[in-house]
Amino acid sequence: MKNCIRYFLILLPFLANAQGNLKASLDKAKNYVKEVKLDKSTVSQQLSYDNAAPYNLKLAITTTDAKGKSTEETYEFNLALISDIKRSTSSKEMKVELSTQKNLKVIRYTKGGEMQNYANELELLSENIDDSRELEKHLKDAMAAAKPAWEASIKLPKDDLLALQNYFEQNIKEVSFDKTSAKQNFKKSTTYKDRATLVVQENDGKKTTDLQSDFSWGDFNENGAELKISGKEVSVIVKAKNDYIKTQQGNTVKGYDDEIKILTATPNEGAILLMAIQKIIPLAKKELQARVPKVSTKDEAFKVLKNRLKDFKVNESAYTQQIDPFCLTTYRLKSEVKGKTIEETFAFNFGDLTDYKIAVSKEIVRISAKVVDNKKYIQYTKDGLLQNYENSLDFLVADIEDARYLLEALSVLSNTCKGNISVGDFNWLVNTLKVVENPKQTLTLQEGDKCKWKLSNSLAESKKTVELVSEWNLYDIDPKKIEVDVSGKTVSITGYTLNKEKFIKQTKDTKPGFANEINLMVNTIAEAQKGVATFKSLVEACKK
Repeated sequence: MKNCIRYFLILLPFLANAQGNLKASLDKAKNYVKEVKLDKSTVSQQLSYDNAAPYNLKLAITTTDAKGKSTEETYEFNLALISDIKRSTSSKEMKVELSTQKNLKVIRYTKGGEMQNYANELELLSENIDDSRELEKHLKDAMAAAKPAWEASIKLPKDDLLALQNYFEQNIKEVSFDKTSAKQNFKKSTTYKDRATLVVQENDGKKTTDLQSDFSWGDFNENGAELKISGKEVSVIVKAKNDYIKTQQGNTVKGYDDEIKILTATPNEGAILLMAIQKIIPLAKKELQARVPKVSTKDEAFKVLKNRLKDFKVNESAYTQQIDPFCLTTYRLKSEVKGKTIEETFAFNFGDLTDYKIAVSKEIVRISAKVVDNKKYIQYTKDGLLQNYENSLDFLVADIEDARYLLEALSVLSNTCKGNISVGDFNWLVNTLKVVENPKQTLTLQEGDKCKWKLSNSLAESKKTVELVSEWNLYDIDPKKIEVDVSGKTVSITGYTLNKEKFIKQTKDTKPGFANEINLMVNTIAEAQKGVATFKSLVEACKK
C-alpha cells in the first residue's frame, strides 16, 4: 500500500505538469478555430477538450449553405493518437489537416446527430495564412504534450502476470455498436497462470451467437496484437504462431484457431487494452516455458505418458488409448466416430522415431512423429488385420496442454531408447526364421562350418509352392550392406555380397543359378533390427 501511495505521489505532479502544458497549447489553438466564410457556405467551428482528460478533444462543425440549411458534424478523438498535423491550401480553402497513427480510424465521427463510421483524418478551416500557421503551431505543441499526459493517466498493472489477468477480468466487458451488442466474459485459468478463457455472446438483433476461446497468452506472438477499427466496431486482434486456441460454441468444439478478437467501446479503450496485452505476452511466455517440466530420464518420460496420453471425448467422438511403457512398445487406439468403431495398433521402437510436432486437425490435437530417414518401421494393424508398414504415426491427445507435456517426454524417449538393440547368436537367428509361417525357412550350417550357411525356403503362393535353396560363405557378404528391408506387409533382413558380385549359389525349383543378395524373412521390425545386428556380428567373425 505504501508503494502505491508513493507511486501516485510521484505520478501526480508529472501528470499535472503534462496536462498544464497541454491545456495551455490547446487554449491558444482554440483562439484560431473560428467561423470561416466560404464561397457558398459558412462554416462554424468550435474546439473543446475534456478538462479532466485534456488529450480528449471534440471538434464541432456547423456548415450552413446559401439557403440557410445547416449540417452538424462532430469529431471526437484522443490527440495522443494523432501522428501528423500539416497545413494545406487550395484555390478555395485554407486548412490544417490532422491524420492518425498508422491511418487507424480512431476518430469518432457524428453527422446530424448519428454516429458514422470511425475516421482517420479531419480538417479545420482557417481564414488566412497567419491563422493557419498559428493553429498548426499550437496544435503541434499540444500533440507533443498529449502523449505523455495520456500515458501518465493510464493505470495499468506493473509487469505481473496475475495482476494483468485480473485487469482483463475487470476491463473486458459488454460492448455495443450499430444494432449489435456483445457480452464478453474473461476468466483466468485456475490451473495454469498463463491461460484464460474468453466467452463472447453476440446479438445482432436477429440472432445470438456465442464463441468460447481457450488459450495461453504465451502462445501469442509478441508483436502479434493490433488495434483494428472497421466501420463502427473497435477491437484488438491478437495472433498466435500456431492454431493453439480452442474454440467452441456451447459444448461443441468448433476447432482450433490462431487468433482472438476482443471488442472495446472506444479506440482509447482499445489502445489501452493493446498496451496491457503487449505487457502480458512476454510474461506468459516465461511462465509457459517454466511450467512445462524438463524431462530427463526414461522413467520420468513414461510417467508423463501415463498421465497425459489418456482417453477423451470430443463432441460425439470418443477415443480410448493405451501404450506400453517400454522402448519397444505397442500403441493401441480405439476410435468411435459417427457411430463407427475402428481399432488400430502401432508396434514400434521409440528409438526409431523423430521430428515430433504438435498438429491440429479440425477438433483433434495430435502429436505427429516420423521414423528416422522415413523408413517404414512401424507395424500397423487395423481392426485386427495387418496393413502395410508405416513411416509415421500420430498420438491423439485431449488438448494442447497434454500435447505440450507429451512433446517433452516423447523426445526424451527417442533419445534414451536409441541403440538398445541386442545381438543374438546363430541359434537365435535359426529359431526366429523358423516361426515365420510363409515362407517356411530352415537355416543350417554347411558341413558344420560356422562360416558357410544354407537357407531352404518354401514359399506358398496362390497356385503353387516355390522352393528356393541358397548357399553362401559369410565372408563373401559385405557387413556394411546388411539392412532391414520392408515391402508392404513383409519384413526381411537383406544382405548383399562384396561389390554385389554373384557369389550366392541358388537353386529355384531345381533350376540352378547365382545371386548377389540374400533375404531372411522375419515377423517384426524388432526381429529384423536384432537380426541385422546378429548377421553383421557373425559375418565380421568370419574371415576368408
